[in-house]
Amino acid sequence: MTPRRNTNLSRRLLRGVLLAAGGASLLLGLLFLGLYRQQLERGRAEASLQLNRMLQVTWENAMLKRDVDGLRDIVGKLGELPGIRDVLILAPGGEVRFASDPRKLGQQMAEVAGATTAGSPVSRFQDTGDRGEVLRSINPVPNRPPCLPCHGPVATHPVNGVLVVDYDAAPIRDSAWRSAALLLLAGTAVIGLTLTTLWLLLRRHVITPLARLDAATRALAGGDLTARAPIVAPDEIGRAAASFNSMAEQLARQLALAEAQQRYLQQLLDALPDGVRVIRVADKKVVLANRAFAQQVGRTPDEILDRPCHQASHARNEACVATLVVCPLSELQQVGATLKAGHHHQRADGSLFPAEIHAVLVEIDNDGQTERYVVESVRDLGQAARVSHEQRLSELGLLAAGIAHEIHNPLGSVRLGVQGLVRDIRERELAVDQIVDYMGLIDHEIDNCIAVTRRLLLLARPPSNSLQLVVLNEALSDTLRLLEFDAQTHGIEQQLELPRQALRVLADEAEVRMIFLNLIQNAHHAMHHGGRLTARLSTEQGRAVIEIGDTGIGMDAEHVARIFDPFFSRRADGVSGTGLGLTIVKNFVEHMGGDIVVDSAVNQGTRFRIRLALAEMAIEEVA
Repeated sequence: MTPRRNTNLSRRLLRGVLLAAGGASLLLGLLFLGLYRQQLERGRAEASLQLNRMLQVTWENAMLKRDVDGLRDIVGKLGELPGIRDVLILAPGGEVRFASDPRKLGQQMAEVAGATTAGSPVSRFQDTGDRGEVLRSINPVPNRPPCLPCHGPVATHPVNGVLVVDYDAAPIRDSAWRSAALLLLAGTAVIGLTLTTLWLLLRRHVITPLARLDAATRALAGGDLTARAPIVAPDEIGRAAASFNSMAEQLARQLALAEAQQRYLQQLLDALPDGVRVIRVADKKVVLANRAFAQQVGRTPDEILDRPCHQASHARNEACVATLVVCPLSELQQVGATLKAGHHHQRADGSLFPAEIHAVLVEIDNDGQTERYVVESVRDLGQAARVSHEQRLSELGLLAAGIAHEIHNPLGSVRLGVQGLVRDIRERELAVDQIVDYMGLIDHEIDNCIAVTRRLLLLARPPSNSLQLVVLNEALSDTLRLLEFDAQTHGIEQQLELPRQALRVLADEAEVRMIFLNLIQNAHHAMHHGGRLTARLSTEQGRAVIEIGDTGIGMDAEHVARIFDPFFSRRADGVSGTGLGLTIVKNFVEHMGGDIVVDSAVNQGTRFRIRLALAEMAIEEVA
């Protein structure tokens, strides 16, 4: 569709007003001129008839007195008056009997004599040919009783004669045109003044406010959301400007809201550890991508967005061959369908990395038009393995530090005992009781070292297919002992609350100890600036209740709902985690037939609560 050329409203209005007013003025002027001319000509004709009637009286008196010479003299003098061309007296048949111009005597003017009837004078403009146009006044003189002796009866001679007076028409018409022109000029001046006033009023109250409204509209359309139209007066245009300003305010709010939602969505996507991109199926272009995906492929957002998906992930200028790669855009046909596939993505530097793709097909209504999109979650398997390995090394490092601390003190005591024993032997001051004391001290500290290694071996033992009686009191206290050094390093106070009786469950001891280790380590991560950890054992309706609570930073409801999801990690100390610890805990608890719940509040702490069936109750149920 070809855009219309911009036009100037003021020019169009001015042109329209001038055309309309000029046309109306011209029509009215012509009509007025015609009417005025007719009125002027009618007045002159009436004057000529009055003169003709006066001549009729003179003629009648002269005829009654038989004063033919006097009548001829009157006709001649009237013909000499300014503006009068001819004065004629015709016989009823049309013969010129008297004339101001003697050359016309005896001429026949029957058409003039027959142009009217007795008592019905007429006055009209007539073209005489070589003599030009004249205003001719024709007055038939009726037969009267005094005239009967000479002219005969009225029935046979109704008209005694015809008086004809010809006036020069040019001065009459010139006078009419001049008067009409003066009136037309005066009317034009009035109309011009009216148009000027109307134009100034239109320009002030219509055109200028509309121009300002148009300028504000153009500025808003150009992206200036602060553009507003001035409200000059509370009229229709003022109300239109107020409506425009209200619309602009609403548009600005809606755009700000849309931008905020877009930023919020982008922030949510950027917070995800895996790469995410949204691809429009129609043209295979990427319309949304998060920071993780950009980092995976080593490209900037400008190199990814609004470009075909195969360029960013496979460095191809053409679409991927569907028979050589599992393409979600080709495989997914139904809305809501999902797909999992393995790809090798290519970074900007040309290197490849293994990627696991999770894709889903969605359908979105965009301005009344339904479009399909594929949402891809891209996991860098090499990065995931590297992070998992680093996390495992970090956890082993913490355990190693705790074990070194636990073994260091006993070994120091053993060393002091051996050194004292050697010194006394050299000085030969060693008694049997002293040797027994030294050896007892050494034996006790060796037992402590063995206990530490036993706790470590129980934690590291692979899972067994058979269930054992696991004493929760010992497993929980041993795990706290292994992590005591880490707690002291970070200023964390560990509190252990155990019941008097030992609580036993039928389970795999390695799994139980792994549950305690993960929960306690998570509590330490949440208190990287120090705090208090509380580990408590109790019973409830034949079940063992395990509670691990901390005074850390806590979590909001959104994070609480996802903490058991695989690969979801939000450590408060900022260290990247695998996101598998709590998933493993939940799986172990459910495998033992128990349940786990979590309560957390931001800046108040988190508490995990696990319920497991006591061994006594489990044995009774089996029996």
